[in-house]
Amino acid sequence: MKNRTPFFFILVMALTTILSCSKNDSPAPPAGSEDSFTVIVNNGYGSGSYKIGDTVHLFSNHYADNQLFDKWTGDVALLKAPDEWHTWFIMPNRKVSVTGSVKNSVAYTLQYEQIMGRDRLKPVYYYFPAGHKGVVYLLHGTNGSAASVVGGYEFQLLIRDLINDNFGVVITEAEEATTGIDANGDGKLRWAILPADINTNVDFANIRILTESLYNKGVTNSSKPKYAIGMSDGGFFSSALSFMYHYRAGVNYCSQGSPVVIATTLVPTLFCMERNDDNPSVGQAGNAAALSNSNSLNARGVCSNYFVNERSPVYTARFARQGDITVAQSVSIFNELKNKGFIDDNNYFVGYSDAFLNAYQNSPGSFPVINGLSFSQKTTVLGEINLSVADHHMYSDFNRKTLRFLNTLCQ
Repeated sequence: MKNRTPFFFILVMALTTILSCSKNDSPAPPAGSEDSFTVIVNNGYGSGSYKIGDTVHLFSNHYADNQLFDKWTGDVALLKAPDEWHTWFIMPNRKVSVTGSVKNSVAYTLQYEQIMGRDRLKPVYYYFPAGHKGVVYLLHGTNGSAASVVGGYEFQLLIRDLINDNFGVVITEAEEATTGIDANGDGKLRWAILPADINTNVDFANIRILTESLYNKGVTNSSKPKYAIGMSDGGFFSSALSFMYHYRAGVNYCSQGSPVVIATTLVPTLFCMERNDDNPSVGQAGNAAALSNSNSLNARGVCSNYFVNERSPVYTARFARQGDITVAQSVSIFNELKNKGFIDDNNYFVGYSDAFLNAYQNSPGSFPVINGLSFSQKTTVLGEINLSVADHHMYSDFNRKTLRFLNTLCQ
């Protein structure tokens, strides 16, 4: 499955060169009535005046590394996802008030070890709560690694939610990622789907061997149900891995999955897609294929759900989510992007991030606020733009949907 060059790599190239939906239309209100009402968001973002029929997005306050989002209270009957940190609703003909809340996370530290796989030592991160109810394997995308999963903010939020729901987690990487060698010559470092054999396919073999090693350590055991969650190429591999080892469920983020696997698997499969995915191996055709695959699984009596993350407005504190940018800096970044025409009057980012990258590459001095950020902070800005656009990116907006799928399997 070929992926568009990740945004991080694009940013690296751009900096190296330099430095060496709007709201929905509202129906006409009845004569003599108000056409706008107030939304009040406590402990979050999205407050304002909206017309009847507008799509209103709500975002919780940002929370610390030892916290996680809890729930929304107030007019929650309107909310499409009252347990997600980012939710939305259609504006009714009345005032709306909601309050977001966070709660403390259980304390945990991922254990890191180099564990012998089939051919070589593999980096492995893991954590198993006492009495954990299952084991979830988290799989990186093309040109990713175990470290990129552990260090990725959206994956970190998923790991936190999984552990707080009493799941164990295991993170390792594709053999090509470990060796740095493109073994099949496809120009990418990624998971091997073929051959479909648990011994001759090194990635399938490694998962089995690493799992047995964890059994031998006594940190988990073979009675625990297993699940796979992957992003992009990792999602593609998730379907195959779940099929090969008869896992309880597989989850594909930004991946339509292998048609061969989908045609034969009996493993419940969740598809979490991005509305404006612009990856050449996914995109709108991939979204449509994922929906078709989900429908096909259900038609065969195999549990499957399909969700699409929608484009959302850029609120002023959006760039402060990860904690490496202050709220004051985020407001300045927001204003700079808006003044340059990259954020529209309804606070939606215009188009894709590529246009911004090109503009920045051509004239970094025209973006003094962004240009003054560190490299990692610039990466954060670009990532949050891609998330707001609903482009090809791992996202935490459906963490609770994912947990429900793992726990209930369509029940």
